[in-house]
Amino acid sequence: MNTSTRRAGLSVAAAHVLGLVLLVAGCSERIPEKVVAEPDHADHTATAPQSTQGAKVLLVHSYHPEYPWVDAISRGVIDTLEGTGVSVEIFYMDTKRKTDEAWKARAGELAQRKLQEHQPDIVITVDDNAQQYFAKRYVDGEIPFVFCGVNADPSKYGYPASNVTGVIERAHFKGTLQYVQHVRPIKKIAMLSSDDPTSVGALNFMKQDFVDAEVVEWNLVSDFDEWKEAVSRYNDTVDAFGVYMYHTIKEKGNPTSLDPKTVMEWTAQHATVPTLGFFEFGIEDGLLMGVVESGFEHGEKAAKYALEILKGTPITSLPVTKANVGMKMMNSDTAGRFGIEIMDDLLDGARIVPEE
Repeated sequence: MNTSTRRAGLSVAAAHVLGLVLLVAGCSERIPEKVVAEPDHADHTATAPQSTQGAKVLLVHSYHPEYPWVDAISRGVIDTLEGTGVSVEIFYMDTKRKTDEAWKARAGELAQRKLQEHQPDIVITVDDNAQQYFAKRYVDGEIPFVFCGVNADPSKYGYPASNVTGVIERAHFKGTLQYVQHVRPIKKIAMLSSDDPTSVGALNFMKQDFVDAEVVEWNLVSDFDEWKEAVSRYNDTVDAFGVYMYHTIKEKGNPTSLDPKTVMEWTAQHATVPTLGFFEFGIEDGLLMGVVESGFEHGEKAAKYALEILKGTPITSLPVTKANVGMKMMNSDTAGRFGIEIMDDLLDGARIVPEE
């Protein structure tokens, strides 16, 4: 990864309008209670600037700028900080395309170096790898941190802490299954995902949902041949299958992840039962339907917390929260391949892609 500062995907004019400097360089569903600092524990927001003018935010992404989820979160942060006088520097750890342990550790070191160079007033860390390989080393330190997009139980990283709060990510599993029932009766389903930390955490929490269907398999795979075999098997054994992530699937013997669109194109062409997605990009890439998460909401919530902290609100009064917005979404091209007519009950409040 190029470790130099890289500009976020906005024009110079747009950045000027925003008034931001964009430099890119076992689980329990219980949301953790807010932290109450020990009497001898320093409140790490005590020296935070009371005005946000000139404050600096370092936004550390686990992944790469071209990933739609990353882009949506960045937009949520940028739009929320518009006109506040806060500058944002973005660092990408690029751990979804490069998945070996040595690179993840190195990416965490590079993020640490960026923090030391930039000296931000607050850090926003996105997705689990940024917590595991970077942020958790600063727990109970002097620098305030806000996380978002975290799938694991945040206690895995020592969160919440006297200087850390944020937003956890939970898939709309039950809502998606209720939505697909409008298309076909679903008795048996399977869940398929790439074998990565994000998927492990997400599927563990999905298992806790009480759904009106039998989940016959929770399948995490890394190899594209294994992926193809699973899809072919599901065509004969379940009424539908869900796909959570497909971005770290590799050809056998190749350490570099495939283009996720290649994986999804094959999946969409060969699936003969409805396919369920949990992110906008999944439906856009060819999955049939789902109630999807909003990356924009994650970025917005994290940035709002950051602003509160910069204005002097103690982190201990800002509890870990959950992103709640779910949007119905359907791919009309995939629906056409299944012979599904998009009726009013599917259209109500839904986003249909491709958009005309």
